[in-house]
Amino acid sequence: MPRFTTSFAAVLLTAATASAADQPSVKDACVENTNLTEKACECLAGKSDSLSTAQRDYLVAVLTSDSAGQAKAQEELSVPQFAQVSSFIVNTVTNCQGD
Repeated sequence: MPRFTTSFAAVLLTAATASAADQPSVKDACVENTNLTEKACECLAGKSDSLSTAQRDYLVAVLTSDSAGQAKAQEELSVPQFAQVSSFIVNTVTNCQGD
């Protein structure tokens, strides 16, 4: 199973967090931990500006499989925020792979 698919499954099951993730953090996490191209990871990172800080932290934690931060992120994200970041991951990855 591709690493991203496995990581995405974690999105649906649990939450995770990192510390104040920014675009470079998103790109690095993507490049190092998924089978996406560097270009697709740059696209994902660029579009991550539409997320809140907590959602971007969650995104990085999912990409890096940061299980230690899972409980903290669940406390920080409301159900709608969690749904939004989950949709962001699915839609943006799909769109960025096509770019």
